[in-house]
Amino acid sequence: MLEDSVLRELISQAQQGNERSRQEIIEVSKVFLEKITSKICKRIITWNDDEMSISLIAFNEAISRYDKTHNENFYGYAKVIIQSRLIDYFRKEGRQQAAVSLDNVSNGRGGEEYELSPAEIKQAYDDYLEQQQIQERIEEIQVYSTRLEDFGIHLEDLEDASPGRADARKNLVQVANEFVKYPHLVELFLKTKQLPLKQILDFVQVSRKTVERGRKYLIALIIILISDDLPHLKSSIQFPDLERRVE
Repeated sequence: MLEDSVLRELISQAQQGNERSRQEIIEVSKVFLEKITSKICKRIITWNDDEMSISLIAFNEAISRYDKTHNENFYGYAKVIIQSRLIDYFRKEGRQQAAVSLDNVSNGRGGEEYELSPAEIKQAYDDYLEQQQIQERIEEIQVYSTRLEDFGIHLEDLEDASPGRADARKNLVQVANEFVKYPHLVELFLKTKQLPLKQILDFVQVSRKTVERGRKYLIALIIILISDDLPHLKSSIQFPDLERRVE
């Protein structure tokens, strides 16, 4: 394995079209690919197997899509992509994998074959769904981060921008939810990249200071609420009773 700094430099070069750097990453990662593919498939996989081809394509995808600002561990990220693509492949094939058990190999019983049990299939599918959700959340956060930056807000700003008191957060969630009910205000918000403060104060009973203090947090909430492609982030917002007026 390469040092992290060297690996990241090679990935950066590969993403810029340097095929020699991409091939170097693949070459030094062959043992990783063999081990992770065999572990996922629950049998020994060689470079002549279709599954290894799927893994290699997924690994190439991981190189192209890797973003060090969101994923510290490249090989952990690559594993998620490989596992997702392999399970997709298994499902499309519509067959259970008859395999040489790696456990049996380690115990000296390399000649035995077995089919995945129903429990193993369910676990593999559950793992697939979990990893799929992780990947979807990563992609959502990347999209969300870009949209926040259009408003001059960085993702790391939100922790400090979040109100410390639960009732203050609750009030701002209510304000955001009320705001998105007015399409002309949403259009103005997107066009100017600013909160239309005067109009907000016309329909919610909160002080100007409350809205100004919570500006970044409120913008962050509104962006989530008006984005149809951020379902995981949207579901994470805890909505209070939205029928009551903000007090």
